[in-house]
Formats: sequence, C-alpha cells, structure tokens
Amino acid sequence: MQEHAEQKKQLRARLRQLRERMDEQMRQQAITRINDGLKRELDCLRLNPDRQVSGSLMIFSYLSYGSEASTAFLFEEAWKKGDVIFAPKVLADPPRMELRRVRGPQDIEPGIWGIPEPKASCEVLPPEHWPDIDLVLVPGLGYDLNGGRIGYGGGYYDRFAECLDQHCAKQGKRPLMAALVLPGQLEPDIPMDPLDLRLDLLITPEGIVHIE
Repeated sequence: MQEHAEQKKQLRARLRQLRERMDEQMRQQAITRINDGLKRELDCLRLNPDRQVSGSLMIFSYLSYGSEASTAFLFEEAWKKGDVIFAPKVLADPPRMELRRVRGPQDIEPGIWGIPEPKASCEVLPPEHWPDIDLVLVPGLGYDLNGGRIGYGGGYYDRFAECLDQHCAKQGKRPLMAALVLPGQLEPDIPMDPLDLRLDLLITPEGIVHIE
C-alpha cells in the first residue's frame, strides 16, 4: 500500500512538471484540436435520440486553472447553445464538491487557492439530480487507454463519482465521464485504487478515444 502511494506521488510530480514545461505553441495547437473534437462530441450528444430533452445538454465541468487543459471553449459553447452548465465549488468540512450552475462569466470568482469557482449565489444541483447530467469533464494529471486517471490527490472527484454511482444505480442512467488530454498526459498504465473513478472517453489532439 505504501509502495503504491509512493508510486502515485512520483507519477503526479513527473506529470505535473511535464505539463507545466510544455511549449506554449504546442499547447495552443493541441487545445485547438481538442476543442474541435469536443465540439463534435457535444453535437453528437445533442442529437442522441435516447435523451429525454432534445437539443440542450446538462454539463458538469471544472473551470481550468494554471497549466490545465482549458475549458473556456466548453463554457462559451454551452452558453451559446443554451446548455445548462455546472462547475464545482469546493467545500472543506467534510471535503466535498457542490455542483453550482454558471450562467455566464459574471458567475465566476477566484475561490480556494485562487482556483476559479462559481459564486455562492449560484444555484446548487442536488445529488439526486446528478444522473441527469449528460457529460462530466474531469480534470487530471494523467490518463490511460483503460479509462484510468490520476488526479491531484485530494479525492474530490473520486468522492463525487462514488456518490454519483449510488444515485445512478437507483435511476438506471449515468453521465459520460470525459477528460481533455494534453500531449504527454497519456500513460501506458495508471496505478488505480478500487474507488478511483474511471473515464468513458478521452478527448485528445489526435481524436476521441471511447473506452469500453
């Protein structure tokens, strides 16, 4: 167990360093291609005949910070198309995330550690409605082709996924879990714990990887 934790710690440090040292031109080119893939995926989801409400989507996404893959395009696209989009507000005691609706840039402010988050006045989506979400965009440092992910070590998204699974099991539907993958973030194998969340799709500069 100790060895596994140390392995994850070293992997986080290596991947963080790699991401922060990325050439800016390379990053911008990658983000442009990732956004093209993301737009195609959103358009496909909007046309899905199995959805109860056609047209608009319900999305939950992190607000990007620092060297993370930018989610600015996603928020602008969602607002333009009339989608309902939520972002995480981190709460400390007990450590958890609230999903709060963001209707425009005016709803976002610097939160804990300077990371952008929704204002306290934004409406909260209760956990029993989480299965209604179409797409969840999860931040992270590294990913593999089996849907493995390594985050920042806080466990916020793993706890979110565990709570989401409980509600999805009762309602028989669940959102797609996705990540935006920058060059250098794809690993042969991410060490996973039983409760770590797994992804359904990776949006990379080379295209979209659907994980079975």
